[in-house]
Amino acid sequence: MYTKRHILLYIAGLFVMAFGIVLIKKAGVGVSPVSAIPSVLADLLPLSFGNTTILFQLACFILVFAVQKKTDIKSVLILPTAIAFGYIIDLYMFLLPSGDLPLWLAYAICLAGICGTALGISLIVKANLMLPSPDALIHAISLRYTQPLSRVKMEGDGAYVTIALILELIFFHHPESVWFGTALSVLLTGRLVGIFSGWLTKDVP
Repeated sequence: MYTKRHILLYIAGLFVMAFGIVLIKKAGVGVSPVSAIPSVLADLLPLSFGNTTILFQLACFILVFAVQKKTDIKSVLILPTAIAFGYIIDLYMFLLPSGDLPLWLAYAICLAGICGTALGISLIVKANLMLPSPDALIHAISLRYTQPLSRVKMEGDGAYVTIALILELIFFHHPESVWFGTALSVLLTGRLVGIFSGWLTKDVP
């Protein structure tokens, strides 16, 4: 039984996760794995980062159904969540300033963004509602092929980053969005999710 508190927890998770993703991007030293492809597409297309996030999430949404070969209410509700998430991304992109930063400050902001992303993921998981479609796809693959979720998550993040990097090398001939901050995000996000999830041990009524 889902309560208003579950829904509020989920919405808070979306906003916190989006804030973390935008902080990482604004730091200018890389992007999170889940936003690597949207970031590259935003550089290639006349679309905002939020709009390319929506496109990427819609593609993952379609793949979720292809992998599951069935529908349920949680899967269907991923679609409006993906659209809302893209608009939240654009809101933060508008509100947060951009500019050249000292390297130490750029990495400090990147680390803050990684913490925010991990906390947002933990809140979303705690709410036990819909996962964002890229993570829902990874979860669906894990269930379909009976593979450990941690392994599929690592491989999925690696695939997102690899595709983004290939696109950058083809069109820009050098990395643009995928950089050291991306590697930090890959290394730290999962660990921080474990820490934050441990703090959120109290059951939501």
